[in-house]
Amino acid sequence: MLGRKGVFVLIATVMFWSSVQCWAEGKGKRDARAVLQEFCMDCHDRSAAEGDFVLPLEASSWNQPDAVKSLELVHTMIEKKIMPPVDMDQPSEADRRVVLDWLDKTLIDNSPLGGTPLRRLSGREYANTVSQIFGLTDYSLPAGFPPDNQQHGFDNQGEALVIAASHLESMADAATQIADQFFPPPRKTVSIKTFDVPAKDLVISYSSACLIDGAMRLASSGTNVNRHATWPTKFEAPVSGRYRIEITASSFDPRNASKPVPALLVEATQMTGDEAKQSSLRIKPGPKQTFEFEIGLDAGATIRMRYANGPFDYEDKAAYTKFLETLLVQEPEIAAAWKKLRSPARGGSGWERLKEVMASKDLDVPPLQPGSDALKQAVKSVSSNAVSSGETLVYKFFEEGPFIAIERLRITGPMAQYQDRDQQRLARKREQFVGELADRFDQAALQRFLAKFLRSTFRRAPTQAEIDRYTKLVQREHQKTGSLDDGLHLAVRTALISPAFLYRSIGPGQLSDHELASRLSYFLTSAPPDETLLKLAESGRLSSSGELEKQTRRLLKNSNTFAEDFTSQWLGLDAVDRLMPDARLIRLFSNDHRQGMRKEVVMTFQHVLDRNQSVTQLIAPDFVFTNEAVGREIYDLPSFKATAKKGKQKTSKAMKQVAVDPEGRVGGLLSMPAIMMATANGVDTQPVLRGVWLLENILGSPPPEPPKAVPALTPDTAGATSPKARLAAHMAEPSCAACHREIDPLGFVLENFDPIGRWRETYPVYTEQDGKSKRADGLPIDATGTLPSGEDLRDVTDLKKYLVAKPTRFAGCLSEKLMTYATGRSLNYRERQIVSGIVVAAGENDLKFADLIVELVDSEVFRTK
Repeated sequence: MLGRKGVFVLIATVMFWSSVQCWAEGKGKRDARAVLQEFCMDCHDRSAAEGDFVLPLEASSWNQPDAVKSLELVHTMIEKKIMPPVDMDQPSEADRRVVLDWLDKTLIDNSPLGGTPLRRLSGREYANTVSQIFGLTDYSLPAGFPPDNQQHGFDNQGEALVIAASHLESMADAATQIADQFFPPPRKTVSIKTFDVPAKDLVISYSSACLIDGAMRLASSGTNVNRHATWPTKFEAPVSGRYRIEITASSFDPRNASKPVPALLVEATQMTGDEAKQSSLRIKPGPKQTFEFEIGLDAGATIRMRYANGPFDYEDKAAYTKFLETLLVQEPEIAAAWKKLRSPARGGSGWERLKEVMASKDLDVPPLQPGSDALKQAVKSVSSNAVSSGETLVYKFFEEGPFIAIERLRITGPMAQYQDRDQQRLARKREQFVGELADRFDQAALQRFLAKFLRSTFRRAPTQAEIDRYTKLVQREHQKTGSLDDGLHLAVRTALISPAFLYRSIGPGQLSDHELASRLSYFLTSAPPDETLLKLAESGRLSSSGELEKQTRRLLKNSNTFAEDFTSQWLGLDAVDRLMPDARLIRLFSNDHRQGMRKEVVMTFQHVLDRNQSVTQLIAPDFVFTNEAVGREIYDLPSFKATAKKGKQKTSKAMKQVAVDPEGRVGGLLSMPAIMMATANGVDTQPVLRGVWLLENILGSPPPEPPKAVPALTPDTAGATSPKARLAAHMAEPSCAACHREIDPLGFVLENFDPIGRWRETYPVYTEQDGKSKRADGLPIDATGTLPSGEDLRDVTDLKKYLVAKPTRFAGCLSEKLMTYATGRSLNYRERQIVSGIVVAAGENDLKFADLIVELVDSEVFRTK
């Protein structure tokens, strides 16, 4: 006996087959039941379940998400002729059409519009939202903020944006940090302390100072503090305020009395306002002296001391030349020793070596006369590397003078505290943020502040109940602590962890005007609605097609954020930032290459969008945007050929638009170095990866997941076999053949591009000779192939022609990616058909990019949660 469950399954199965048969008979064709029974059910009924897949037969379950996804998979497998496997009996084209037509109708009937899961702000959107609400232009997520999961290549997909305890903790911490920006905790009062700093605790940076006989000596002067100053290593001002400074120092100057008295300049490393920030101490040669004065120091700052009028500044070219002319005339043995050593070691060891040579009896020391060629040549030799020679010669003055010797330092304070620059900035920020509450407090003013703040935070007008609830929150905290700022701090923190801030489009159905404003704004700016969108949403006018088009075009205009955020995720370009190419490919790969690659993609996308050109311009444009490094070393463009002498050319980082042949191999997404690099691994190319990438991101026909335990295609470093030959083994397996028939021609058509996007005709073979890597030409590259639809491809130019000739293929894929990014969900079958219809209609208007986006935004797919 069947039992209750078995009877139900039997009845449901009969109903399913009856509906299939009735539908087919109505069309006057062989019924889908017979086709499925003959070619599918031996492997995919409940008893067999090949690959753990069972055809969803029960009509009552077709509106369930899992069943719909299964039917979509069946449609894909049959349409692409992946199923039945190539080694099994195959249905006729008419039979395939019967099943596909039935699946098409069933899927449309059972795929509801919408269905984006409850979606929180992604980390990127969170940072942009905080930045806009609070005017924090340089805001970034705190360290340790959990990264977002990606789905379909995007970081804003509802299913992937889980929220765990770590997210809540990080969001609470971030909310506190943001509130602190406007309502910082009260300044702590610090008691007066004395800090003794012996000479040994002063910094020696490069050759700026030298510790001799227990005192820190300074001998050179200049504005570069790293080379001409010293400061305490163990003292930073605990708070901003005035500090009493005691310095005990002496000086020694063998020059005559008419020379200026050595001056020690003491200055704060950081100082706010009109507080005294420096003092100049005149230290007469002779016994040590103690000086006492006060100086203003910001929290975390210290004092810095330098010899303001020292004997020489080796970083001032003219002054250093004049100094050397005098020195070498007076002491020509320095020039002679320098010439003999050619270039002594830098710093103290160099000076010791010079002294050794100068003391030798066999040193030839010809006199140097002022203005003579010999003097000029000697000065030129010493000053050729001014920093190196200056840091050597300064040791002469550390020993012989003139120098200033700092014996000890005593810092006492703070004698009085003051607001530093950061505190003053925060005070101004608070005044701007709270508006009229900055000067007075009453409930009406508080409610007006909260209404404005919550409107921007919730991206809609708050209800009166919400305003009242936050008002009570502030008042309770105010009464408890006696501080309005404490209450406002709590209100900000509370708002930033509320669902109204963290989540978008709560609940099913059509988007409200406010929700539509948020979806449009986050889609095109990655940020919350601006004032224009909020006002239109409040008036109920945004949802009209005319106004929605107007606002879409407004946001699209020069929206570099959209171009950068969308292309980076759609095309997977973050890999460019992570990869470092094998040095054998390119010896000096730099950020100029990396930035040029990334900017090319964004600028091309933006260019086509701003001018409302056909989306086919993304495939076969008559231009490229590139900088000099990429244009010369990767694209090998004639206009970037090196003209300067080798080693003397300064590479420009500026991006330029360069004309190219639209039918050539350079230009468009299929040849951009950023994409070629992102679809390789930095060492060698991966045709399967590139083929899958093209199917997923250009043709909109992603292959199913590969079977388990399929070995990876390993590289042949000896170059004995080509990748095509090695991949042929996969084709021998029937379960692989159907997918690789679609993947391989696309992957190999890009094989002429190496892992950083340079064109090549042969595979490289590397050998080691004398410890160096040598490159030789290996097997020729075979980029030819045939698409499943029958088109022959010789190289990438043929693929470009194919896509331009059938533009709706690429436009459809791009449109689905745009809608996935905009809605935060993968589109179901019915929604993809709607998008396909929009693309077909747009094809009558040359598939103009901006117009296409306007139509997508106005669709019921975009407008539905």
